[in-house]
Amino acid sequence: MKKRLFLSTLLVSACLCASAPIFAQETTDAKQELTSKVAVSTSTIKNQWKQVDGAWYYYNEQGESLKQTFWNSYYFHKDGKMASSEWIFENNHWYYAKSSGTLAQNEWMTINQHWYIFNAQGILLTNQWKDAYYLKPSGAMAENEWIFDATYQSWFYLTSNGRFAQNTWKDDYYLKSGGYMAKNEWVYDSSYQAWFYLDRNGLYVTGSHIINGALHSFKENGAWIREIKENTVSNELPFATSNYQKVIFLDPGHGGKDPGAQYLGLKEKDLTLQVSQQLKTKLESLGYTVIMSRSTDVFVDFVTERSKMSNETNADMFISIHFNATGHGLDSGEDGIQTYTYLPTGNIPSVINKKWHDNPTRLKYSYKLGSYIHQSVLATTQAKDAGLLAKSFAVLRETNKPAVLLELGYMDDSKESQKIRTKEYQQKLVDGIVQGIQQYYNN
Repeated sequence: MKKRLFLSTLLVSACLCASAPIFAQETTDAKQELTSKVAVSTSTIKNQWKQVDGAWYYYNEQGESLKQTFWNSYYFHKDGKMASSEWIFENNHWYYAKSSGTLAQNEWMTINQHWYIFNAQGILLTNQWKDAYYLKPSGAMAENEWIFDATYQSWFYLTSNGRFAQNTWKDDYYLKSGGYMAKNEWVYDSSYQAWFYLDRNGLYVTGSHIINGALHSFKENGAWIREIKENTVSNELPFATSNYQKVIFLDPGHGGKDPGAQYLGLKEKDLTLQVSQQLKTKLESLGYTVIMSRSTDVFVDFVTERSKMSNETNADMFISIHFNATGHGLDSGEDGIQTYTYLPTGNIPSVINKKWHDNPTRLKYSYKLGSYIHQSVLATTQAKDAGLLAKSFAVLRETNKPAVLLELGYMDDSKESQKIRTKEYQQKLVDGIVQGIQQYYNN
């Protein structure tokens, strides 16, 4: 339906509505308005124009040429030359002198392939709306771009004709009536005959998502499916939220014959174990009990074995540690942190967790855990937010407790690779995960 963005942009008021401006374009056949100017060759000139070496001058009744001043919609430079086909900066404002010499006033002009508008005094309009159009700081009309208007605290998208988009999608974002970008709200799209929910960043959500305390399910294209209502009390579940034991199951991804991603001399299996061991030490120092799927470089089957190990414990949660890669080679342009929770799908049935894999309470608490950890890790690392997402990964599907999978950075991004291999940055990752876990228990 829509492709994901990357975003800078601006906003428009719902009350902004007007007909399209009548644009004026300056022609190069020039000086039609100069027909009234008379070339004078007498030595004494008063109240008259004079042309010298192709430049025009005007002499007042004292016989002095006008200099660095406006007069009758013209502007004269310090040397007395009339401005023509050029920008003028005077009195902290920009003006434009057309080829005829007269200033652009109360009109739209196209200059160097950009549209500009000038008021009745000839002043260039900037940083403001003109009907359904936005004038940027340079004065150029915004086209094919996002604009953020601080006055309205909203993003707007300006189309190829300069008008703000409304009642339509732009990639993963929805522009409402008036051009405002939807966020933290439901939107009904009649063309899809479906409801969508736009999160605080304006992106439509997919998979499982908690909204106002209720868990909802969405398709991969963002269309709402249904509200998932809890139909099992917590004490019937393999985990009891009311009786947590502060036991955490950590799963360092890959291991042994499975190296995971490999870039710039690093193997994912080594990174995941390093971070998991540091995380275990930190959690234990705070009084938590930590169980790990592996503590050395050994292979553990990821389809069911890791989940089976966790399911047989009294752990309150399952956290799988991974690092990312695009598979497109070095410096593919992707970086940041992703957090995954489970997305039930009929295409991939559960093997050992048929009863609990799509249990609404498990899904709700998995999302809660993932959300807290995701935001905390972003805060401690200042990394790019690459998404709080949902997929049917095996370790999330086959685990009968709240479960999340963390992708803590891209190994095939050279800058991020330099960070994630350092003890200092790994400690920031650990601190973020711990803070997220603490928030989960406390809320």
